[in-house]
Amino acid sequence: MEIDRLDLNLLKTFDAIYRHNNLSAAAVELGLTQPAISAALKRLRGHFDNPLFVRTSHGMRPTPHADAMADKIARALNLLREMGPMATFSRSTSAVHYRVYINDVGMLVVMPQVLRHVSEQAPHAKISFIDLRPDEVVDALDSGTIDLAIGYFLGMPNWARQQTLRKTSYVCAVRSDHPDIGDDLSLEQYLRAKHGMYSTSGSPHSVVDETLARMNLTRDVTLRVPRFAALPFLIARSDLVVTIPQDLGLAFSRLIDIKLFPPPLPLGDFEIKQYWHERHHAEPAFQWLRSVVRKETLHLTRLRPRKAAV
Repeated sequence: MEIDRLDLNLLKTFDAIYRHNNLSAAAVELGLTQPAISAALKRLRGHFDNPLFVRTSHGMRPTPHADAMADKIARALNLLREMGPMATFSRSTSAVHYRVYINDVGMLVVMPQVLRHVSEQAPHAKISFIDLRPDEVVDALDSGTIDLAIGYFLGMPNWARQQTLRKTSYVCAVRSDHPDIGDDLSLEQYLRAKHGMYSTSGSPHSVVDETLARMNLTRDVTLRVPRFAALPFLIARSDLVVTIPQDLGLAFSRLIDIKLFPPPLPLGDFEIKQYWHERHHAEPAFQWLRSVVRKETLHLTRLRPRKAAV
């Protein structure tokens, strides 16, 4: 059947006539006049090149061709009716499975609050954190490997929906009894020290070396690790200096014996955002998760100090 030239409303007319065996009854069901039903039947006959229904003493009786089509048309109409409005999202019963990318900083700082909220409000929902390199995130969003990406990214394409969660900055961290760095951290001390840094493919956190290069300066990096969260532990028993996101520094300064300083060079702030694909934009379950992430991130922002404590 060439459906590109068929008005789908004609299928509703066919189905009504077939069930009622009467043009008048079909017209009443569809809210049409009898002449309109007759005109629709004429178009159906022309399209299928078959009389379809013939007048008898027992009403309009289907031809064998109409009998053969009737069940298929009824099933097709039922399928179309089922494609109605989007189902309502019920947090208490939904078993939605969220797949999220977030780096280890966000995992430690904001995800515990998000998970608490989700477990209380949507007890049957599942969350999987997908391990990716930063340069794999765009393809993962596009392919559907992940539903949401949270963090600081460069070069996100225009098709990615996004929402700014908050603005943050960097701090420098050293062990509390560092032999050369006391209550302040000068640029001279910073350049003289050995450094540890986060390093992985596609990382957007290269601002330190870019800033130093613009100042015609360099630093001595002797340790590179692929996980931000490892750096505070690694410096707790060494003389290394690390430059890390402020949230991570504040979280670990409460757990291990380190001290924090504002960077002695102009690194500026950066924005944490959440990104998602257009296909998830209007889905209530995913709208809800994004609202939870936004709420808990704003709460975190209100709780943290504006500047790192020494």
